[in-house]
Amino acid sequence: MDTLKIGITHADQRGADTIAEAFEDILLDEICTKTLYESEGEAAVEEALNDWEQGNTDAILVIPAEGEEKLNPACLRGLDMMIWGDLRMAFANEEEEPEEQMEMLRLALARDFDIHHPRIVPELDAENYKTYDAVLATDREQGLKDFMQLSQGNGVAYTTGRELICTSPFSKESFHESIYLAKDIFINRERYDSARTNPLPKLFVERREDNRKKQ
Repeated sequence: MDTLKIGITHADQRGADTIAEAFEDILLDEICTKTLYESEGEAAVEEALNDWEQGNTDAILVIPAEGEEKLNPACLRGLDMMIWGDLRMAFANEEEEPEEQMEMLRLALARDFDIHHPRIVPELDAENYKTYDAVLATDREQGLKDFMQLSQGNGVAYTTGRELICTSPFSKESFHESIYLAKDIFINRERYDSARTNPLPKLFVERREDNRKKQ
């Protein structure tokens, strides 16, 4: 894939200005093909979702209204995650069993981030967060507070647990990261799914390599 096809929505003038400013960087046009929507807020999100369902885009980027909680709209949610560098924080909810949410997170880490046999902890350790792969926070309010304090208000919100790839920047500085993350996840998913759709060629190569070593 050369470029990511991404639908970008905003909720107010601040969001529109963020998009315009970000795409002054011509390198973004080499990374993604953007679709912008004349409507704002929930109406724009619905348009973007319809575009994605029809196969016109690969992912959605949502810029929330100023002052709004920095997580993606409810209609796009699967398992909420927040990403900042090596820190990945997911939020448990009361609608699904804990074991199901843990399996959902493990699959997301393998399929979306190419992390297998992940180390997952229940709460953030700000001093040692690089020693594990993800947090599955049971206390949403405290988890959000800890994350924002460590990231200093930066990072990307990400919805996983469904086929839709949806990212959302916490700040203007995170806009580029939202696009990079969406593209990386799209590529990782293609690689993950392809390896499991066509396992026999890989198995044949591995056996051939084993035979060579024995000779």
